[in-house]
Amino acid sequence: MTNERSIANNNSHDFSAVVLPTPEPTVFNYDPITVHGKYAYLAGQIPKEAGELAVRGIVGVEVDLAQAQRAAMICADQSLAWLDHCAGGLANIDSILRAKCFVAHGDGFAEISQVADAASGRLIEVLGPRGRHSRSVLGVKSLPRNAPVLLEVTAALKQDIG
Repeated sequence: MTNERSIANNNSHDFSAVVLPTPEPTVFNYDPITVHGKYAYLAGQIPKEAGELAVRGIVGVEVDLAQAQRAAMICADQSLAWLDHCAGGLANIDSILRAKCFVAHGDGFAEISQVADAASGRLIEVLGPRGRHSRSVLGVKSLPRNAPVLLEVTAALKQDIG
């Protein structure tokens, strides 16, 4: 069961309509997010909901473009949920600096940028101009747990929360 909550309003951007999932923890030996000074570094987020992959498989084989875009948006929501939970809230995000989107795809699938655009669009939709970022998109053979998409995000924070 996913616990969702609305984000409180803030002076620079209205988060009242934003609903984020509960951040999905890892069972492996790493931290999903590291905050150092005014920077937050997120480990790669896969499209998990309620502890399970919401979408699984290779894009262009078992997963179509629309499903891959949905997976990318789930990854973006997980990234935002971790930032909200561990980096002082969405109002403390000064800017998304960089996103790296990895897409596990089959031969002949060439729309990996369209998959990544779904994640980028979600970050911008939620954060407004502060969600704009530089981005790399990489096509790969496979991802952990047979995920079709993995998203890494680096954010600059307004205030050091340490």
